[in-house]
Amino acid sequence: MTSTPVPGADPASAHFFHSLDEGRLDLLVCRQCGTAHLAISVCDVCGSIDFSSEPASGIGIIYSFTRVHIAHHPAFADQLPFCGGIVELAEGPRLFAPLLGEEPISVGAPAIFEWQQIDGRGFAAFRVSAAAPQ
Repeated sequence: MTSTPVPGADPASAHFFHSLDEGRLDLLVCRQCGTAHLAISVCDVCGSIDFSSEPASGIGIIYSFTRVHIAHHPAFADQLPFCGGIVELAEGPRLFAPLLGEEPISVGAPAIFEWQQIDGRGFAAFRVSAAAPQ
């Protein structure tokens, strides 16, 4: 059995990965300009380093997606084919994650955050559903 490759956190992404490990999707919101970020050390809008941690709504739309037919790591070979895509959260940040649920998936379709745990680590996935709120 091949273990799933896990991304390592750096100072900018530590908050993001820590919240996922605890089953949440949290944002860093700049206290100076109000811009929401997923992983950042310095606000790319105003240059501030002052952030508050706030829970994300977990609601977004599909910004882009792809269907993966070739495993680029042996740990994913038994999951083929699968969909992954960029979800634009209601708060603004975009996140690449697995897309779960009904097909066909389309750009602009609503998606809801779904926490997953793999090998003891938390991960973000998004369930695509026509019933999801916009």
